[in-house]
Amino acid sequence: MLKKSIKYLAAFLIAMFFGLGIQSDSLANSMESLDFKVELQPDGSGVVTEFRKMNMTEDTEIYIVMDNLGGSEISNFSVSDFGTPLAYEPNWNIEASREEKAGKYGIVETSSGYELCWGIGEYGYHEYTVTYTISGMVRQLEDGQGMNWKLFDGDGNINPENMTITIGGPKEFTLDDTRIWGFGFEGEVFLESGKLVGKSNAPLSDSNYVTILMQFLDSPFQPTLSLDKTLAEQESLAKEGSSYNDEEGDGSTLDKVIAFLAGIIPALIAIFIAVGFALRSRAVNNANPLIGGRQRKNMNKDKYYRDVPYQEGPISDVAFLLNQLGNGQIEDYFGAYMLKWLREGKISHVTEEKGLIFKKDASVIQLNAFQMEAYDIESRLWNMMQSAAGDDNKLEEKEFTKWAKKNYSQISSLKSELYTDSEYLLLEKGYLEQKTVKVLKVFSKTFSSATPVGDELMDKIVQYENYLRDFSLLSERQVSEVSLWENMLIWASLYGIAEEVSKQLEKLYPQFAVENHLTYTDVYVMHHFATSFNRGYESGLSASSGGGGSTSLGGGGGSFGGGGGGSR
Repeated sequence: MLKKSIKYLAAFLIAMFFGLGIQSDSLANSMESLDFKVELQPDGSGVVTEFRKMNMTEDTEIYIVMDNLGGSEISNFSVSDFGTPLAYEPNWNIEASREEKAGKYGIVETSSGYELCWGIGEYGYHEYTVTYTISGMVRQLEDGQGMNWKLFDGDGNINPENMTITIGGPKEFTLDDTRIWGFGFEGEVFLESGKLVGKSNAPLSDSNYVTILMQFLDSPFQPTLSLDKTLAEQESLAKEGSSYNDEEGDGSTLDKVIAFLAGIIPALIAIFIAVGFALRSRAVNNANPLIGGRQRKNMNKDKYYRDVPYQEGPISDVAFLLNQLGNGQIEDYFGAYMLKWLREGKISHVTEEKGLIFKKDASVIQLNAFQMEAYDIESRLWNMMQSAAGDDNKLEEKEFTKWAKKNYSQISSLKSELYTDSEYLLLEKGYLEQKTVKVLKVFSKTFSSATPVGDELMDKIVQYENYLRDFSLLSERQVSEVSLWENMLIWASLYGIAEEVSKQLEKLYPQFAVENHLTYTDVYVMHHFATSFNRGYESGLSASSGGGGSTSLGGGGGSFGGGGGGSR
């Protein structure tokens, strides 16, 4: 009787155990995170590294399906676990035991491609690093280059709770030359520091996949494989069944127009246009256009100017010249003005405790002034910041990013006006002059050229950056000139080097942090707020112009690669 009662009790407890929702799935294999890092090579191949944090409770091996390769090949496959390399097994046997597969990896050829396999080893937590090279990830198209690749397929796979993607190349990707989209998962993709950066906003499931479409308008690669498609055709195929087609305008109008014109314009007219543009370009070069960029910087190498180069008006006056040199981006100006407002007491940097359970300190900007009525660049930037802060006049980084993402069109207008207003002002003040060239009576171009005083100003701007970058020269300043250092830091922000200059000043002059209104911590925090502002802006802009933003759960047609698999 006692034994029977024990059996009934055990059965009851087992039923309760599963009745409470503790399913067998809780003991199944799982993946905490999956991080993709792809380095695209000049020939269009990609070195892919997967960082997998996994908890394994069953089966003998993990495998990745590589099919639908479209002519691409897999090479340089390797696996490590907690940083310890696994040994390559040339004759991989999927029927071998877990003990036989432990510490080893191999490749299985299938009728449709490959399976990249490795032994689980001991059950429990693992940190696998999987690396392989895929040839021909970037393909040559009729009017550009593109990569449309499925990196992961959740169907029957061990799906990650969190997923990130980073894709870099032989040169930095820019919004002007690169279009990006993400398909198959809930998340976002955007350009940051010259790379594609993506992340999931929800755990992946069997219905999810990760496909990335990148299009390169400047054709920076020398691909070994090609597709008989235009950029617009590739984009259209990928967007079929996606939420991108629900948006107003798909960002491909220019591609469609170009494709249409290319189909109807006779070859003779096309040649005429090509010759006309070439002659116009030569005429512009012969007319002494404004010299900027690397050429201007090379002209002023090892030359120094020790005072603020422009003091006739606000720093926005020279935005056009800074932009021609690759400096003075919108986030640089925001950072510079934030330092100016901090010095003037219009804002304060405070630290507040955040979090309901896990408390941590967070930097907050307290606004101490109200909206500015003027319509200049500084006032408009201030009013943007105040709008983002809300009624409490306290601004957090995440708040700033969210506001900028939502109001990207307003920022785009300001960015455009920043440079055009500066150019008009410099023309009025005699730093620039307009010239017009015309060839074949049809092809004309009006452009700005520097006058002698404009050339001198541009040289000073470059030489002042050289001075700020050469930290050894900063020791020339006397302690009595501390009041000038704040202006130096504001200008350093325009060059994107305020953090380095501030840190060096505090090393050279310990009293700098005491006497100055702008400490290194302040500079660091203002820089991060400006970066958050720009990240939100680029994310919002990219979603509307083929530069990323929110991903689509559907679409991604025409892609290569597989990314399926799991464990067995």
